[in-house]
Amino acid sequence: MAAGGFIDMTKFTFEGKLVDSLSEMLFEDTLRAPDFTSIHTIFPGIVTNTEVGFIGEGGLVGVPDTGCNSSNQKWSINTRKLEWNPKTWEIFLKQCYTDLQNAATIYSLHTGVRIPDFTDTDYANIVLTVLRKSVRDFFYRTVWFGDTSAQSAPTGTVTAGLDTKYFTLLDGFWKQAITQAGENAEQRVTITENTGASYTAQKVSPENIVDYFAGLVYGAPIELRGMENQFILVTQSIYDAYTQYLASSQYLESARVMLLDGRSALSYDGIPVIAMPIWDKMIKSYFDNGTKYDNPNRAIYTARPVLGVGVDSRDSFDQIEMWYDRKDKVVFTRLMGRLDAKLTNPEMFTIAI
Repeated sequence: MAAGGFIDMTKFTFEGKLVDSLSEMLFEDTLRAPDFTSIHTIFPGIVTNTEVGFIGEGGLVGVPDTGCNSSNQKWSINTRKLEWNPKTWEIFLKQCYTDLQNAATIYSLHTGVRIPDFTDTDYANIVLTVLRKSVRDFFYRTVWFGDTSAQSAPTGTVTAGLDTKYFTLLDGFWKQAITQAGENAEQRVTITENTGASYTAQKVSPENIVDYFAGLVYGAPIELRGMENQFILVTQSIYDAYTQYLASSQYLESARVMLLDGRSALSYDGIPVIAMPIWDKMIKSYFDNGTKYDNPNRAIYTARPVLGVGVDSRDSFDQIEMWYDRKDKVVFTRLMGRLDAKLTNPEMFTIAI
C-alpha cells in the first residue's frame, strides 16, 4: 500500500514535519445524491428469500337483475407477489500502521505501545468519513447499475480495467427496467443521441427533450399517472437540456418546484423532474469504452413505492466496525449486510434511454 495508507499522500513532499495535522486537510466537495428514502421505498427485515403479497383491484360486479333466485356472480380480487432474493455484501479493509510511517500521516499515530492502534486518530476519522461516502456510492451503483452478467469492454459495457465484481451483486433497476421494456415496447422511449458514435454525438439536444418527456408521461399507464410520490428521475445531462429548453421558451421559473428535502427541481406537467448527477458520474467512470458511454442520457418515470429496496436492517449501511488486532498489529474495518432491489410493480414505469 502506498505511503499514507488509504489516504494518498504521494501528492505531498514529505520532509520532516511539513504537514503536521491531517485535520487541517480539506475535504473536496462531492456530488450530493438524494437521500435513499426520498426516492426509494425501504423494506427492512429481508434476510432470506421472501414473498410479499400485494392486493389489487376486484373484478367486475353489477349485472341486470333477473328477479327471484338470482344467479351467483363470479368475483375475485386480483393479487400479485414480489419475491425478494437478497444477496449478502461485504466491505472488508485492513491496514498496518507501517503504511503510515513514510508520509505526513505519521503525525496522527499514537506513541509507545499504542503506535499501531490508530482507531481513534484524525487519520481514522477521515477514513471513516470518506468511507461512508463510498458506501453511499456502493448503494446507488448496486441498486441502479447492478448487472449479474456484467462484462468489461469491449465485450460488455463496463469500463476496461474495472473489476466486474463491483457490479454483479444483483440486477439493479436499470437492468430490470430495460429487460421489462424489451418485453413491452410501450414502456420505453428511445433517446436517439445515446446511439451516437462519440462523446460529442451523445450530447442530448434541448429541442428533443419535450418529446422524450411526452413519451414518458403520456405513454405511461394511467394508474401510474394517478399515483402519489411520482417523479421523473433523470441524468444531469437530461436535466441540463430541459433547463436550456425552458430558458429559451421563457418557462423556466414557472416550472420550478421545491422538493421535500429542500432541494429545488423542475417539473413537467406538474411532475417533479429530479436530477441524478450521481448517475452521470457513474456512467462516465464505469461505463466508458474509450469512444462513447453506455446510454449517458437516461430518465425513468415512476413513483417511490415502485423502487423497492430490501435490506436486512435499515442501518446496515451505517454500521461500520473498526477494530485493532493486538497480535498482528493491524487495524480492520468491516461492513456487512443483505440487499436486494426490485421494481415492486413492473407495470408502473416508463424509461427513456
